[in-house]
Amino acid sequence: MILELIEQLSRKAAERGLDFLIIGGHAMAHHGYARLTRDVDLLARETQRSSWRDVFEQLGYRVFGETDTFAQFSPGAVKSLPVDIMFVEDATWEKLRKEAVGKPAGGAKLLVPSPQHLVALKLFAAASPNRRHDAQDWADIAELVRLCRLDPSEPGFAGLVRRYGGEESLEKIRKLWQRIQDQAR
Repeated sequence: MILELIEQLSRKAAERGLDFLIIGGHAMAHHGYARLTRDVDLLARETQRSSWRDVFEQLGYRVFGETDTFAQFSPGAVKSLPVDIMFVEDATWEKLRKEAVGKPAGGAKLLVPSPQHLVALKLFAAASPNRRHDAQDWADIAELVRLCRLDPSEPGFAGLVRRYGGEESLEKIRKLWQRIQDQAR
């Protein structure tokens, strides 16, 4: 079901000149951490929001929640998964897209953010006032740090963590990194 949906989205996006990255649980799986997820999470340009609404309408979806940053689509009568899209400004999109990594999936090539950018997205989501539980975000961050060997002393990564999670998040990741290093000895 997920593969069919992704292939449909890829075709519709290509027809309309739209770009997207896979984020959330499916991006986590690409980086080596498989976990259950009940929806598909995408990241797209804010300037393409209305075109994405049209795409989902054509696929039989309806909007069931929307904020300045997110739109949530329900499959309605269509047998498929719900889809959440996070919309970002073009400058942010360009940074994420430039370092995105590809993954073949059926007839489509999916793009997912780099592990560092996925951590930044998780920190942004965890800090959202609409987020009820940030435990899953922090579990994902811990797995990305462990699996992808994300060292918080690396200036680029530390800068991303500070920007999207602040000093407290950086300290939390430093402690996590230290535990990982201790276990490796």
